[in-house]
Amino acid sequence: MKNHALKSVALAALVAAPAFAATAYINQIGYRPGDFKELALVDANGSVDFVNAAGQVVLSVTPKAASYWDASGQNVQLVDFSKLAEAGKYSIKVNGNVLRSDLVVKSQTYEDIVKASIKWFYYQRASMALESQYAGKWARAAGHTNPTAELHNSTGASGTINSSKGWYDAGDYGRYIVNSGITTYTLLSLYEHFPQYFKTLKWNIPAEGSLPDLLAEIKYNLDWMLTMQASDGGVYHKLTSLGFPGDVMPAADNSKLYAIGKSTAGTFDFAAVMAMASRIYKPFDATYASKCLEAAKKAYAWGQQNPSRNYLANPSDVSTGAYENDNPNDEKVLAGTELFITTGDASYKQSGSSEYVSYWGDVMGLATYEKATHQAQFGGDANEAKQKILGTADNFANRAEKGFGVVMAKDDFVWGSNAVASNQGVWLLHAYYLTGEQKYYKAAVKVLDYLLGKNPLDMSFVTGYGSKSPKMPHHRPSTSDNIEEPIPGMLVGGPQPGGEDVGSAAEWKCADYRTGQAATAYTDQRCSYATNEVAINWNAPLAYLAGAIEAINSGYAPEFAAAGVAKQDVPASSSSEAPASSSSSVPQSSSSEVASSSSAISGNSSSSETVASSSSSQGTIAIHAPVESRMMRSTQPRLRFDDQKVFIEKNGKRFDLKGHRIK
Repeated sequence: MKNHALKSVALAALVAAPAFAATAYINQIGYRPGDFKELALVDANGSVDFVNAAGQVVLSVTPKAASYWDASGQNVQLVDFSKLAEAGKYSIKVNGNVLRSDLVVKSQTYEDIVKASIKWFYYQRASMALESQYAGKWARAAGHTNPTAELHNSTGASGTINSSKGWYDAGDYGRYIVNSGITTYTLLSLYEHFPQYFKTLKWNIPAEGSLPDLLAEIKYNLDWMLTMQASDGGVYHKLTSLGFPGDVMPAADNSKLYAIGKSTAGTFDFAAVMAMASRIYKPFDATYASKCLEAAKKAYAWGQQNPSRNYLANPSDVSTGAYENDNPNDEKVLAGTELFITTGDASYKQSGSSEYVSYWGDVMGLATYEKATHQAQFGGDANEAKQKILGTADNFANRAEKGFGVVMAKDDFVWGSNAVASNQGVWLLHAYYLTGEQKYYKAAVKVLDYLLGKNPLDMSFVTGYGSKSPKMPHHRPSTSDNIEEPIPGMLVGGPQPGGEDVGSAAEWKCADYRTGQAATAYTDQRCSYATNEVAINWNAPLAYLAGAIEAINSGYAPEFAAAGVAKQDVPASSSSEAPASSSSSVPQSSSSEVASSSSAISGNSSSSETVASSSSSQGTIAIHAPVESRMMRSTQPRLRFDDQKVFIEKNGKRFDLKGHRIK
């Protein structure tokens, strides 16, 4: 009888198991109190309850109808919980079952991600010891301190150059002009778009004179790039050993270094970055700015004289990263565009723009950004560039309304898919700058949601951040430093079905981790250079995306931006009533983006909660206001939400967000 009873209990457990199979996928870092908020739900049936630390259900939402996402092979319901405005930590329940307990609402949501993603470049510095006061437990000896590098015969010259500083490119110790080009451009544009925000933001790196931290970090790589220019103006393609190093720390890699190749694409990349740097650094160091501009002009002239010096493959004795390119026209357009913006010399002006998001091998999209955001200089070309940006951004925004609420299509899951996502987010932000339309901003936020946990792997792809994050990235310093945790702030490459690293463990390859679905073909193992490596050109767009969103919500916008692009964080508080902001920067508000505070619910019910319900495109939303929130003094300014409008209330009077009395 006893045995039969146990079997019955076991059978009952098996029968009940499907009720607990639902999964909620969230941004594991958090959501902004007054911002758009969304999670993804799989295998669930019923409304979603959000439970605060006191065990109270403060919001109930009926999910949208499920839609199929072919990148993961799942039917997914999206849940808009934008009305959850009170700062705190929440549990998510469906039918009384707790799906997760790590949902966070907080202000300055991504500031730590911004700092960590940019500070990682400090950890990638060559030729410098990382001191514990800056690097903490990841302090290390300097690597590659001998500045002498031999000119490989592929350069067409002989002898040596002195070349130090710069950032290691990825999980190895090579330094590559082409990849440094798009990386440095992205970080420079982040500063140029939000200079006031980044003038004061710091993340504990060595000072470089009076430069803001972001410009100090960028300059460390610019200094290296300048060493790679030959006297004739051409730029060497890369600085590496003949082969990839072993799994060792930088100081233990004693392989001989070579300047390898000289390429037209690399030279134009260099010219673009130096032209851009010259105008950004001029207020801080006019001499350095002049040096950058002269280097840019020489490089551009060499590129024009050598239009087909293409790096098509590694020399036979070289096996490091190739960064091949057989068409340097896009690099030329970018270089000419930057030189024209900086100098005003119309001889540099180039035609051409693109509807495609850039990567290291095609930078026409970067030139498109510059033209669209410099209307006075480019006129009709600016209008054409703007329309291309908006056309692509509309497609992205539409994609983000279905499936996982992700901008990416199935075909976007290529090597470095997380960089594809990040760059799509950067593209969307440019559309937002140009128009002020909230659909672009929301879609850009959804990109961060995806990267930070709202994905079918249920993980943050940034080391050290999130409930679940990569522990074993393909990154030699993190592998060989005898520290369990990887260096924080690194964006791993992400899922993609190519399986280029599947093979024998003896060849430092992985067992087959492919799932048959593009968005889940990933493994958190050191062997997986195809899904779990890190790279500077992947971290840079993450830094831009998170940094721009934080700057926007701190009240800043690029000079060229449409009116109203700047927002203001709804201050996080211990109640769901947000005090009015004294800032003169007016946030953009809409019914789906501004949280409904509990103070908007009136009544004198003696029960522990008052419940108000409203309809939305997703279904019914119920807001539960704890008694203590309703008992706040009426004299305190309160952010109200009523009839699709936002206003501030104090002493029974209503004011708009500019402080004008509402009659």
